[in-house]
Amino acid sequence: MANETEQTHEIDTPKGLITSFLVLNIVSGTVGGAMQLVVPLYAMSLQASTVQIGLIRGISGIGMLLLVIPAGFLVDHFGSKKLFLTGSVSGTLSTLALILAKVPVAMIVLMGLSGLFSSLKMTALNASFFRNLKNMGLEKAGWFKGSMSIGLTFLGPAFGAFLVKVAGFHSIFVLLALLTLIPMGLVLFFHNEPVKSGPMAELGQVVRSQLGEFRQLIGRRALYLPLLTESLSTSCFATFSTFIVVIAVKVLHLPATAASFLMMLEGGVFILTVFVAGPLITRLTQLQLYLLSVAVTVAGLVSLTLSGAFLPIAASSVVLGLGLGLINLVTSSRIGRMEGEKGKIVALFAASVGAGISLGPMLGGVVGEYLGARNIFLAFIPLFLSLVLLAFVTEGEHDRAEEEVATGG
Repeated sequence: MANETEQTHEIDTPKGLITSFLVLNIVSGTVGGAMQLVVPLYAMSLQASTVQIGLIRGISGIGMLLLVIPAGFLVDHFGSKKLFLTGSVSGTLSTLALILAKVPVAMIVLMGLSGLFSSLKMTALNASFFRNLKNMGLEKAGWFKGSMSIGLTFLGPAFGAFLVKVAGFHSIFVLLALLTLIPMGLVLFFHNEPVKSGPMAELGQVVRSQLGEFRQLIGRRALYLPLLTESLSTSCFATFSTFIVVIAVKVLHLPATAASFLMMLEGGVFILTVFVAGPLITRLTQLQLYLLSVAVTVAGLVSLTLSGAFLPIAASSVVLGLGLGLINLVTSSRIGRMEGEKGKIVALFAASVGAGISLGPMLGGVVGEYLGARNIFLAFIPLFLSLVLLAFVTEGEHDRAEEEVATGG
């Protein structure tokens, strides 16, 4: 993957790096986005309950959470390329295995394994991107998640809806597994990086050293607010992409293409926001960005809860996508500014993503089971409001913390 040392022979111009990451993320995101639509529909075809659908979606986050911190160590020791290829091959096999799932419990197990492997792939991609962010430009901090979202929430759902219309679930899983070979091919043949691993005898010493650095990193209080923000926003994003399918198909009795359109709409606004609103990072303070992003997000959540027809839900999806896009600008810019090895920093943020992916849909499944699917989004409103209160308390300390890191204090 991309590396800032002089030893690497890959495309190292800012434009080349950006193009490389965009292509990788769009293709990977398209497969993931199609899975977000297909998996809940397949679960419903197996007569899964709302709670089980939440578990099927959320268990992948637990898988990510279990392996993402070790993945950060592995990236810093072995390099991004090896970890990406390992995670990709394993993920391809777990996608193929979904063909054998005949009951919801089997899907829960396989999606958990998929999350374990995804943590290797995504930590590798994240670390490589943010390691090179200063060369590419800090204003592009949101481009990583934005380019992933082009596939994840725009191209992927549209592709998934098309596949559901023309093919059976088993054929779809085979095709999506084959498509994961494209990012692997791109990395294998076009991305070079210097060998970072040493003899296995030295691995224990390396791990002990990295654990010490990791403890120092955890002690940086400036990390806590962006970590919580990343977890909550990801939780909301995952819950929307899971249960908007349930609301559209089971509550409103609309076709899968309607659910796909709502996912694309929310994702498209999210993408547009992170690519276009980057200048706000320098024009507004971090606290102002928090206030603006949370206010828009809460407005979208309230509107989603009150909406009972397709068009109001579509409008609410636009507002929610805007709010979550603004939140992503806050967290991404913070990662880009932080000093230290990006594998460990990104591992912490990926752990927050894993926690969000797991807790959001699981909480949504329980709320939806007992209070109705449209009330799922109410649970997030007090959490986002609490985030604003925390921002007021901690943002005053952020500049001092960053100054201490910069001066080695």
